[in-house]
Amino acid sequence: MRPDGHLTAAGGSQLTLRDAASGRTSTVDARYVVAADGARSAVRGALGIGMAGDEHLRDGIMVQLRAPLWEMLGEHRYGIYGITHPQAAGSLLPAGRDDRWLYGFDWDPSRELLTDHTGDRLRDRIASATGVPGRSPRIERVMGFSFAAQIADRFRCDDVFLVGDAAHQITPRGGTGMNTAIADAFDIGWKLAWVVNGWAPPALLATYEPERRPLVEHNLVRSADPMGSRRHAISELSADLAGRIAHRWIATPAGPVSTLDLISHGATVLAGPQGADRWERVVAGVSDPVPVTVRRLDDVTARALSIAPGGAQLVRPDGFPVAAWSTPGDTSLPLRDALASMIAGRHADAVPPSLVDAVASRAVPS
Repeated sequence: MRPDGHLTAAGGSQLTLRDAASGRTSTVDARYVVAADGARSAVRGALGIGMAGDEHLRDGIMVQLRAPLWEMLGEHRYGIYGITHPQAAGSLLPAGRDDRWLYGFDWDPSRELLTDHTGDRLRDRIASATGVPGRSPRIERVMGFSFAAQIADRFRCDDVFLVGDAAHQITPRGGTGMNTAIADAFDIGWKLAWVVNGWAPPALLATYEPERRPLVEHNLVRSADPMGSRRHAISELSADLAGRIAHRWIATPAGPVSTLDLISHGATVLAGPQGADRWERVVAGVSDPVPVTVRRLDDVTARALSIAPGGAQLVRPDGFPVAAWSTPGDTSLPLRDALASMIAGRHADAVPPSLVDAVASRAVPS
């Protein structure tokens, strides 16, 4: 279904949906719209939101093929394989069942046409890339593509929110594009859920762009950097986690559970081992629209999360700590204030300064 909508005077949007198979159309009214319709977003275009940055950083060719490669790889299965053969450098990615693969490599359209890459030429290159000269892959599709490093001028128009490639185009360098898109959807998803469920006012939605944009810009600049995929993982970890609590395995009767799996769809209080009972009483005495869950931690896990034995952290659904206390004490009022601040989205008025100029010039901040 493809959306083609316009804003209504009463708020929300009216969208015309077309069934791609039958061609039939229908009209729906939506209080909120999440535009996840890709780099050529029809919704973004209908709203007149522009893109800034470089739309043509690098060209390449992508070949969709079928070849029995899994049997050769055995148990060594990964999401992407870097090919370093001098005559076949590129990337090979599994792309579905029945041994479907994608093979991408650089291409200079100023020197040769896409049609110059004939079936025989591609099969020879694929044989070199895979190291299996005796097999003939079935080539299903050949297409040209270009890397872009662009970001939308804004991620929101009234009650329409851009996510993923509709909001930003990130090159494959550094492998952050899909993760950035998923994080966009998770961020606006839990905030919309809180608003629709009546747990928070619509003001919470104003935090979407101020919270996401700096992280998106960091990943976009990294992807535009020719050495972006070679930055040290430790130096990038803080940006990738975006303040989220650390992952730690916790032993349970049902098996190991991640600290991230302790986070509920409402607010979560992660309590140290010496104060969990008292924290449960504190939470029970706080009346707020959003549900609050208390999770008991063992001493080692609590210390790993910088929680005192009798202390606690208040955490959002995305794992971001909102407040922390060293002891339960008389914390019902501070807990209520922390919840109210989180629900209201009080820090969401201004969008941070943009890094688009650096992206457009392909410069990398120091």
